[in-house]
Amino acid sequence: MAHLVPGFTFRPVRNTDGDAIRPIGLVLHVQQGYGGLSGWFDNPVSRVSSTLWVGRTGQREQYVPSDVRAWAQAAGNADYDSIETEGFDTEALTDQQIENIAQAYADGVRTFGWALAVTHTPGDSGLIMHSDGGAAWGNHLGCPGTLRAAAAAQIIARAAEIVREPRLLAGTGTVSTGTVSTGTAGTGTVSTGAGGGADASGRSRAKAQALQRAVHVAVDGIWGPVTDTALQAVRANRHTRAEQAAVATTVDGIWGPRSQTAYIATVRAIQAALGVGVDGIWGPVTDRAFVAVRGASFTG
Repeated sequence: MAHLVPGFTFRPVRNTDGDAIRPIGLVLHVQQGYGGLSGWFDNPVSRVSSTLWVGRTGQREQYVPSDVRAWAQAAGNADYDSIETEGFDTEALTDQQIENIAQAYADGVRTFGWALAVTHTPGDSGLIMHSDGGAAWGNHLGCPGTLRAAAAAQIIARAAEIVREPRLLAGTGTVSTGTVSTGTAGTGTVSTGAGGGADASGRSRAKAQALQRAVHVAVDGIWGPVTDTALQAVRANRHTRAEQAAVATTVDGIWGPRSQTAYIATVRAIQAALGVGVDGIWGPVTDRAFVAVRGASFTG
């Protein structure tokens, strides 16, 4: 789909094989120099490129679409987007760089479901340092450097704020609260209907069945401990074997692109069952709806 990050100037380069990817996070790099990198990344001799670049004084450029493999970190290219940061590893990131990295990361959360987390484990979703990949990622053990890596938690905290910020929906004139789910009629509440009694019980059972299908447990309409454990594993999103089982992917304890894709599909199914906005991101409104339905249905 050639996804581009809003607010970044697209300067396409030749240094990519064009392979499609679904990234699970963003790798932080240091440029070790000044000035934009479009010329170097467009030079076939260099054999390198990155997805994004942020300048020290607020410049923002994109060289490779976010869903296309760039050539920034060897074996990590198939799983992650990359962002180069102008300057040297002896310099801390500027406030403008932190803000723009956070903007790019928030777009990844909205678009690909990235975890709002710092990770140092290749294969996990999150913001990760180039050095974390070791030899498999080119053995750049000093990239992006301790000063820049120290800003990772701040970047994620700011990205979380951005995801929650209201934004205008293109062509509608209406405001969304980001790509977190907006809930029934934009209220974040679960409709209980006008009736009660048997009708309400039937709706509750049907909702429990839909949620059980979403997390691949026995469909009996009873929200018991097994159903709850599977749903809570998806809710926590800690990339555990239990979560992999709930999203019906290979249960091996390694959270890669297949696990992330299955997770997003599962969250979308849960959101559809809850009756909230379907975007594949377990945001605050999805969570409120989940808590409300669980409180009315859980029998454990």
